[in-house]
Amino acid sequence: MMISKKVAVLVSIIGITGLITVYGCVTQPGAAPMPAEPGPPAEKPSGISPEYEIKVKPLTTAECGQCHFSIFETIKAQGAKHQIDCVRCHTEYHVYSPRKQNFEQIMPKCSSCHLSASGGPFHGEHKNLIPCLNCHADPHKPLLIPAEEIETSCSLCHSKEGGEIKNYPSSHTTEVTCADCHAEKHGYIPDCSACHESHSPKAELATADCMTCHPVHKPTQISYTEETESSICAGCHDDVNDLLQKKETKHTFVKCAECHPVHKEIPLCSTCHGEPHPKTMLRSVTSCGDCHGIAHDLAQ
Repeated sequence: MMISKKVAVLVSIIGITGLITVYGCVTQPGAAPMPAEPGPPAEKPSGISPEYEIKVKPLTTAECGQCHFSIFETIKAQGAKHQIDCVRCHTEYHVYSPRKQNFEQIMPKCSSCHLSASGGPFHGEHKNLIPCLNCHADPHKPLLIPAEEIETSCSLCHSKEGGEIKNYPSSHTTEVTCADCHAEKHGYIPDCSACHESHSPKAELATADCMTCHPVHKPTQISYTEETESSICAGCHDDVNDLLQKKETKHTFVKCAECHPVHKEIPLCSTCHGEPHPKTMLRSVTSCGDCHGIAHDLAQ
């Protein structure tokens, strides 16, 4: 009986100890969790629409051409040295305001690129120099110059030609203007046949041959080489040529240019013939022609 009570007490103690242990496990706080790694800071709202959250690159020439197609095609065909990126000239765009009328302010200035070697105006400081756009009316086709509108100013750039026309008057001075010849476009050189006919039936009218004798801006200042055919001279001097052909002598086969190396110059007979006669013979005559007639119609 005593053993049973002891056993019961022992079982009770074990049971109570077990309950306490279980209760402690249940109520014991667990191990603290590992701290999480910090994430990126939250972005503050920018107030900018996503469409504008990009970096914009400068416009390309092709992109400009999508709207300004006719100008693109003009530059492509006639832009010459102005075939450059649009934004090199147009550093700002779409800023014109009809209210402000600010066209002059926003348009590129020629002097931004075009300066003389000394840093001044491209064509110098001439007092009569006219604005760039008077000649180069459209910067997108800068070499298309309206000659009819600015012909009184041609000599500002073409001083050599202007000086020749002024100092050597001819029909090219009194009857025509710069625009009459150079009408199609700036730099256009017409063929002489546009106005003139060949003055020699044996010579084809070719501009290069014409200008061998007739410098175009001073056509009466005639020059030529010794190789120039006499048939060319005959175009103007047909009466002289007729005399030479009518009576065949040694002079008939001498080129005009050999005796007349300078136009209108009449040489002395002694230039070629020396003094073939004794001086006593010449006492009774005043010139070679007294006996021999004229050089183009020698006496037999």
